[in-house]
Amino acid sequence: MVNDLYFAWIKIDESLPWIELKGSYETKDEAQKAAKEAVKRMRIRIVQSPEHKTMKPLAAIRTTR
Repeated sequence: MVNDLYFAWIKIDESLPWIELKGSYETKDEAQKAAKEAVKRMRIRIVQSPEHKTMKPLAAIRTTR
């Protein structure tokens, strides 16, 4: 019987809020592995923007099991 479930959250930097990864885990180690895998698979996109145009950042994290 599982008493507690663990959830994985990651923080990229101070400009973004904490992001909860999809899924729950029976052990802290499983949650930590899921977070490490998400960071390993993270994709970064660099885009060019017209002069001083303000853009809203969007953070999307997708994990696979």
